[in-house]
Amino acid sequence: MEVRLDSPRIALIRRLFEYMEQDELALAAEELLRNAVDEVVLEPHVAHGRQLHGHEEVREFWTDFAGQGRQLRAGVYSIAEEGDSVVVSGWVRTIEDGRLADAQSRWVYRFDDDDRVVSARVERA
Repeated sequence: MEVRLDSPRIALIRRLFEYMEQDELALAAEELLRNAVDEVVLEPHVAHGRQLHGHEEVREFWTDFAGQGRQLRAGVYSIAEEGDSVVVSGWVRTIEDGRLADAQSRWVYRFDDDDRVVSARVERA
């Protein structure tokens, strides 16, 4: 039996992706915000380049997203800690207005010295 000893940063990101893989965006967002600085800056895939600043804007964005009947799922192919960041390669699936879209993506979560998320952005792979 293999025992995986993840750093706190990788363990957090794995939890976020477990929620996202199950389309539990509200749980993922709250888990992220519990572990983020107040001034966190996020750039989600579905924000189309828009940056979200702070806890309230992040909550509002995901509440509006779900309220419009949109869905997002994401999963991990690989995950690695690189300096002050955790980099994830994986897939994302969105369902919007009855249209399904799949993409390969790369996420970069940057942390401070207290292991709190400072920023997160997604890039098309």
